[in-house]
Amino acid sequence: MAKKDYSKLEKEDLIKVIEKLESRKKYGLIWDEEKTKEQFEKESENALPVLKEVKGKEIKTDPKKPTNILIEGDNYHALSVLNYTHQGKIDVIYIDPPYNTGNKDFKYNDRYVDREDSYRHSKWLTFMSKRLRLAKKLLADDGVMFVSIDDNELAQLKLICDDIFGENNVEIMVWRKVGEGDAGAGRMKITYRFRVEHEYVVVCYINKETARFNKTLEIPNFKNEYKNPDNDPRGPYKAGNMSKSEDKSNEGGKNYYTVKSPSGKSFTRQWHFDKETFNRLNQDKRIYWGKKGDSVPSIKIFVNELRPTTPISLLLEKGSATSANKFLEDMFSGRVFDNPKPVELIRYLLEISTGNNATILDFFAGTGTTGHAVLDLNNQGKNSLRKFIICTNDEELDHNGGKKTHKICTDVCYPRIKNVIKGYKTNKALGGNLKYFKTAFVKNSISRDDLKMRITRECTEMLCLREGIFDEVKAKTDYHIFEQNGRVMGVYYALEREGLASLKKELDKMKGEKILYCFTLDPLGLDKEDFVDWQGVSLEPIPQKILDIYEQIYEY
Repeated sequence: MAKKDYSKLEKEDLIKVIEKLESRKKYGLIWDEEKTKEQFEKESENALPVLKEVKGKEIKTDPKKPTNILIEGDNYHALSVLNYTHQGKIDVIYIDPPYNTGNKDFKYNDRYVDREDSYRHSKWLTFMSKRLRLAKKLLADDGVMFVSIDDNELAQLKLICDDIFGENNVEIMVWRKVGEGDAGAGRMKITYRFRVEHEYVVVCYINKETARFNKTLEIPNFKNEYKNPDNDPRGPYKAGNMSKSEDKSNEGGKNYYTVKSPSGKSFTRQWHFDKETFNRLNQDKRIYWGKKGDSVPSIKIFVNELRPTTPISLLLEKGSATSANKFLEDMFSGRVFDNPKPVELIRYLLEISTGNNATILDFFAGTGTTGHAVLDLNNQGKNSLRKFIICTNDEELDHNGGKKTHKICTDVCYPRIKNVIKGYKTNKALGGNLKYFKTAFVKNSISRDDLKMRITRECTEMLCLREGIFDEVKAKTDYHIFEQNGRVMGVYYALEREGLASLKKELDKMKGEKILYCFTLDPLGLDKEDFVDWQGVSLEPIPQKILDIYEQIYEY
């Protein structure tokens, strides 16, 4: 390989090389980024991404439910758009990226990367690091990202995530991908020593100390057999400790009080519950006082009853590779995708990491399992309004002897989500709403003002996504108005102000929270004199904030 002649580089290029060398740590990953440029970087030179809705693919079953999003296109461009619309607003990211096995699972610049490629790992690292850095900016302060992976790139992925999120904010879970009853090795990887029955989930936090993690309701996996000494109708139970000690130094502290047993004996100590909770448990006969009713009280932990359980790092009985393949084969009456993840796995990860109003992102959506898991989780809870954003390209899938038969987004991902929402075969409809977008581009130009005017005209869908307001109620040449769930958004496109009076008149008729995105060439913002008498309307200039974010990403 010829040695690079740095003497021919321009000053700015030399500075970049020096800065890169100085930024590298003594411990960590170093790979050849210069020789692993992605094709999309060349294709999108002097072009900035926007979104365009495919209206014929909208699904709407319940206006009260949140609007979910499917984006077709390269996920780097989708992440760029989301860095304007959702920076710091995503609660959970789950991704299942290419594992780089060398067996036609990772395509780089339109060619599969095989095991003999000397830049195999460098290509994967370049591909992943760019996307993970954009993804991190999307997470909320208490956000978490789950990344499925196997041993081909686990070590490299862990080091990338350590670098991006900080070593203290990265952990690893292990998923047993072989379910009970799966016959033989099936498609499991076989080494010369043993059958590989597991994969990994790398967990990344913005801040591990503040990240949200929920306990889940599960039946305890007791190893011993337990009795039912007082014939409780709920069955056998284990007597669990519910107090700390009789240490009087805790007197006056939290949950330090006296209780009386059925026999009249008093116990004064620090308890695990406040007195109101203790009394409620006792009334429900969930406290055991011993055979004679005079022992230190303990809480009944029933063998066959669900109870809050702290998540563990071993993901057992959370679906399997076999069950996930069978599910898709049943839905599509044939094999359409190799090795999807099971709904049960992703649903569990979301159960332990999200609240009822969470926004979940998957930018390697594949067959749409994450979207399915969100819809399924919403269907199980009365007040669950989780929503998803899933992104995938529309590449053709090679299987069945190399015959190209399906496009991943239009033929698999979208139909699957549609089936789950509306119901299919004997499976009930889960309900929900979906908007389908494709990435598009606005060409850059020498004139900065010309670029601003053109991207303003093309950014409407991005603004709808940013605000979560999609229903168009008025469309004029100078402005559009959208409304949804008591919120109103106006977009004013013209540089001249003649149409503002008409727009104000329309907005004054409408009730609810109002926001106006208004075109301005001035990077400092709007001319406030034009809006002195606008009541109850928040103002936001465009497109400068969009361009500021894109300039950081694309260096145009």
